[in-house]
Amino acid sequence: PIPSQLRPHCLARERLKLWFPSETRIARGADGRFLVIAEEDLQRVLTVMNLSWAPGMRECYGAGLLVFHVFCDERSVPEEQRCPVDTRTMLNFVASCAGSYSGKTIANYVYAVKAWHTLHGQPWEVQQDELKASLDGASELTPDTSKRLKREPFTVKFILDIRSHLNLSAPLDAAVFACLTSAFYGLCRTGELTVKSMKVFDPTKHVKRSNLEMDVEDRHELRVTKIFLPRTKAAVAGEGVYWAQQQDLSDPKAAMLNHLLINEPSQDNHLFAWK
Repeated sequence: PIPSQLRPHCLARERLKLWFPSETRIARGADGRFLVIAEEDLQRVLTVMNLSWAPGMRECYGAGLLVFHVFCDERSVPEEQRCPVDTRTMLNFVASCAGSYSGKTIANYVYAVKAWHTLHGQPWEVQQDELKASLDGASELTPDTSKRLKREPFTVKFILDIRSHLNLSAPLDAAVFACLTSAFYGLCRTGELTVKSMKVFDPTKHVKRSNLEMDVEDRHELRVTKIFLPRTKAAVAGEGVYWAQQQDLSDPKAAMLNHLLINEPSQDNHLFAWK
């Protein structure tokens, strides 16, 4: 975007908070009078509200906010018309993105602008029926390069095929197969059991060795293994996932025991860490 004091250079995940509209959240009462609230208290309001979005979502919204301001710069949209944004400007923004991005991406960009309004105390006055029609149309114009072909579902046979290409006495292969079978039989998202790298591993958010309980009873008095996920997108306080022993080579219990024997992750280390 065109350089502006309202939009300092920062990481994508910080843009929601650090990029200000021309009129931002101020200390006024309902009657319009100024309230005696310190600037640092207002900044804390922004900080606390900003945390309501997960880090990944803040990063996604930061990217959308960048695209929105580039659009506004190219069309010389004044700052005061960017926030609060009117319906016409928002529809023009959606139309300008249609055909270049997927419908889901454009929708996320719109939600980014809405979140920016919410965070900085500005009203969102876009007509929802018109916006939905515009987003539906943009989805129909999703370019082929943004579409993914439907993939075959994971099956036990597929897992066994993968197993045949692994060396389960090797630390990495042992960890991968244990993670794969736990995710499959525990009905987990891959991201709930993995991290992008050990540099970002956080024991308060990511699954660790101490979160594993084997041979516990479920509510039906059946013997299962429980993995507690400290934090998920749907459960900030965490939740447990369960799987039971299987009678073939895809057995997650055998895979887990093999992984623990070979890699010996410590109690506070990632559950699927390898040597």
